[in-house]
Amino acid sequence: MPPNNEKQSEDHRLLGDIKKPLRSISPQKIKVVDSSSDFKKGTDSQCYTTVLILTVFASAFGSSFQSGYHTGCVNPIGKEASAWYNVSHQHMFGVELSKHENTIAWSMTVGLLNIGGMFGGFIACHLADHFGRRNALLMNNAFLFIGVILMSMSKSVDVYFLLPAGRFVTGVCCGLGSAIVPMYLTEIAPVSKRGALGSAHQLTFTFSMLLSQIFGLPQIFGNANFWQYTFLIALIPAIIQLFLLPICPESPKFSLLFRKDHEKASRDLRRLRASKDVYEEITVMKYEADKTAQIKKVTIPELFANPLYQRRIIIAVMLMLALQFSGINAVFFYSRAVFEQAGLRGQWPFYATIGMGFLNFFMTICASQLMDHPKFGRRILHLGGLCGMFFSTIMIVISMTLSKTSTSPTLQSIGTISSIIFVLLFVASFASGPGPIPWFYVSEIFPAHAKASAASVTVMVCWISGAVVGIAFLPINNILGHYSFLVFSCSLLWFIFFTYKFVPETKGKTVAEVEKELGLDNYKN
Repeated sequence: MPPNNEKQSEDHRLLGDIKKPLRSISPQKIKVVDSSSDFKKGTDSQCYTTVLILTVFASAFGSSFQSGYHTGCVNPIGKEASAWYNVSHQHMFGVELSKHENTIAWSMTVGLLNIGGMFGGFIACHLADHFGRRNALLMNNAFLFIGVILMSMSKSVDVYFLLPAGRFVTGVCCGLGSAIVPMYLTEIAPVSKRGALGSAHQLTFTFSMLLSQIFGLPQIFGNANFWQYTFLIALIPAIIQLFLLPICPESPKFSLLFRKDHEKASRDLRRLRASKDVYEEITVMKYEADKTAQIKKVTIPELFANPLYQRRIIIAVMLMLALQFSGINAVFFYSRAVFEQAGLRGQWPFYATIGMGFLNFFMTICASQLMDHPKFGRRILHLGGLCGMFFSTIMIVISMTLSKTSTSPTLQSIGTISSIIFVLLFVASFASGPGPIPWFYVSEIFPAHAKASAASVTVMVCWISGAVVGIAFLPINNILGHYSFLVFSCSLLWFIFFTYKFVPETKGKTVAEVEKELGLDNYKN
């Protein structure tokens, strides 16, 4: 950094410097890119500015909200909506659905959100790189409005096919948002706060899931007369985003690397940092832009074919698979059934579900503060969370077995209470690392020219694996009962081993430093 009395003169030559080719930037400036501890540490005044907070809020609240809300909203209204499926089917075809057919139809409805999410993830890289991160999020609201209208009007017109159709279209919106928001947030965040701001996606996800569970209470919308109005709540954050996001800056990294618009990149970065002195940070972006100028955008097949990206995409995919095959969505989708299976009756499954949502939200807040803590980081939190989930699934099975098989009322009560405690521990362990980390981790290990394609792949994997869990869990649970959690125990054991063996720490590191740790620094594009 230059002395304070030279800041203005340096500020004037900033645009000139960043337009120069890489060879004209002095070695001292290149050193700033890779090893400036001052730049990496940052200061609070540089980090949490008004424009940055507004941008994070507008993008996460408008887009990340949808993924959590629509994941959770079908849980409290499941019995009422699936019962209406029988009524609607009889009106349309003259016969009711059998119990098995109804289970399959509702499981497919739940899972179609994830199928749509897979398609949304697939097209996310094209929209994000062609229109920009911010504009892609604005365009994405079209899918939401169509999906919500289809779902909310399904009961009024008595056509139950519209509900799964709306879930699919809404899923496209959720898939797009879950790919683009973490990418956008990590690109506008200062390095020292990349973990905290990158966690905003999952934090909003958990907050919106909690809201969906509250609105699903029988006293509000979770009853036979009003359950269809639950979906309309999702329009509120979308409308807010349509007003706020247009006044927020585009990702400076996108403007510089993809649009070659040096002036806009500098202008937007100054707004985000509330400072005219963005010389070091813009030099980092310029260095990356020049380094990748001769490299074409990486396609999805190339991620798996090129040794430079193979290991990274495998790690990113495994983190997403760990998120889904941990069993968390089985709990989120069907927590009402899980708590009933644990022995709760009456309104208590609803209240336990809301308590679970509060815990999930609170633990995600805690995790976001620990992401960049010197004693923690991504790897430790993720590994610790997986271990906690593995322990919880084993104890859930033991507790539920005790509750169901014991002849002693005291032991039955102990089993029921223990089951609930370990379900909550399961959720808390998930929120402490395996939930938030995979969403932004991909943006920390891939260079800009491969980031969008990698995000698309991981989001597709996340949503399709979530669909498998969402569709398969209820039929499997009907057969195995509470022993179905042992399936997740086995998968968690594998992911614990994989994380311990292959997943590097990325806290405070540049992509080049991550490449070196993975042994990829000698590979050429």
